[in-house]
Amino acid sequence: MTVTSVKLSDRGKGTLDRLQARLTLLGHPLTKERVLELSLEAASESPGELVGRLKGARYPVPGWEKLLRDVVASAEDWGTTSWRDIDHLVYGGRPKR
Repeated sequence: MTVTSVKLSDRGKGTLDRLQARLTLLGHPLTKERVLELSLEAASESPGELVGRLKGARYPVPGWEKLLRDVVASAEDWGTTSWRDIDHLVYGGRPKR
């Protein structure tokens, strides 16, 4: 097993300590090393959330359930559709039927 040292800021250390304490209270006593390993695995499985956090996006998106329902409700069945029909709708006009 290879060991690597990682320097953390005081803020990072505090966050790691709090996370470790919360996991212990939830019945999962883990070492700081294991907490970091699991955190890295989770971040690598969903890098979009990490990038969103870097860009200041809030997760989850407030009101995402209503937003999803609105998007699904706005869908309509166009039946058999060609790319020409879609081009007409996107760039103006009505589809030729």
